[in-house]
Amino acid sequence: MTIGVYGKKIDAEFTEATRNLFAALEKYQVEVLLYLPLLDFIKANLSFIPNFRGTFINSHEVKGIDIMISLGGDGTFLDSITLVQDSGIPVMGINLGRLGFLATTSIPEIDNSIDLLMASKYTVEQRSMLQVDAGSHYFEPFPFGLNDFVVRNVGSGLLHVSTCINGNYLSTYWADGLILSTPAGSTAYSLSVGGPILTPSLSAFVLSAIAPHHLTVRPLVIPDDSYIELEVSGREGGVMLSLDSRSSQVQLPVRVSLKKAPFHANVICLKGNTFYRTIRSKLLWGMDKRN
Repeated sequence: MTIGVYGKKIDAEFTEATRNLFAALEKYQVEVLLYLPLLDFIKANLSFIPNFRGTFINSHEVKGIDIMISLGGDGTFLDSITLVQDSGIPVMGINLGRLGFLATTSIPEIDNSIDLLMASKYTVEQRSMLQVDAGSHYFEPFPFGLNDFVVRNVGSGLLHVSTCINGNYLSTYWADGLILSTPAGSTAYSLSVGGPILTPSLSAFVLSAIAPHHLTVRPLVIPDDSYIELEVSGREGGVMLSLDSRSSQVQLPVRVSLKKAPFHANVICLKGNTFYRTIRSKLLWGMDKRN
């Protein structure tokens, strides 16, 4: 088995956890490919050199990897998706960040997680992706996202976001912005503006306005086979377009089309580590002294 390890900067407090990960992989004699900037960072800042067979730097060099391990927080996990792209390589997240809805394996669970991984005690869940066409090359060469697409103002003025679904006019949002979220992204930005939590297997998207200037606007759940068209205008000249952790500031007006991507992200879910366990532990779901 060949396992890729992707990550960025790792805080010194996680040095021992990082050592434990590579020790656990070495125990099973798997071939490890390391993201080259991560290797350079470990050498320079964590004072050890992990055992590895080779390195990779871009999506073309991950071919042959059986499983990608994302070492960091949810942002790192999203970046790892831009590396595996449509290759079908499943990704497992080890959380060195804060909340960790995508990177669900905690530091104390690293050894056990590698044991479960090597024993094939996991499932691979398919997560819906978004495809964005903003009429330019803002998100090329990978105009796809796992969490959400966001259009938001860069100043203090309201945006006017005219929204059509499958050619049918829905509304013009007068707001600071608008979020289109996948089920995976429903626990991210969309949740913070009052959007619902969707279970990952649902075939749906969520439209959530950011600080809407309406009393009648609420988050809207739509089928994920919908084709969404946005026309964005406003008094100020610029607007920020974001796809997961990638952003571009563009000039108004702008047109954006969104739809479900023709492929899925494959996410490894270890035995016992369900979505319901995640929201119970991360969001303290239903926390009550009687439970």
